[in-house]
Amino acid sequence: MGKIGNAIGVLEISYYSNTVVVVDQALKAAEVDIVSFHRKLGGKLCHAVLAGGTSAVEAAMEAAVQAADAIKVAAVINAPHPEIMKLLNMIEEVN
Repeated sequence: MGKIGNAIGVLEISYYSNTVVVVDQALKAAEVDIVSFHRKLGGKLCHAVLAGGTSAVEAAMEAAVQAADAIKVAAVINAPHPEIMKLLNMIEEVN
């Protein structure tokens, strides 16, 4: 995965304002980057994908879960398959 690390964390959160708090805490807890963010239903449901090293993503997800009760999903995917990276538009093509 190169410079974005070897793991991704996927968050699904209720309401945009909760998402700001949750992602802020995740970013403060570990050295991870936001690689994808989407708002649905006028901001009532938000998805964020963070990337970094495995331990950093795990720490960020743990901090996110502690930050708010609004989290629907917080999952860590270690060494995601290249097709997943393509699905998330994190790479242009898979060799």
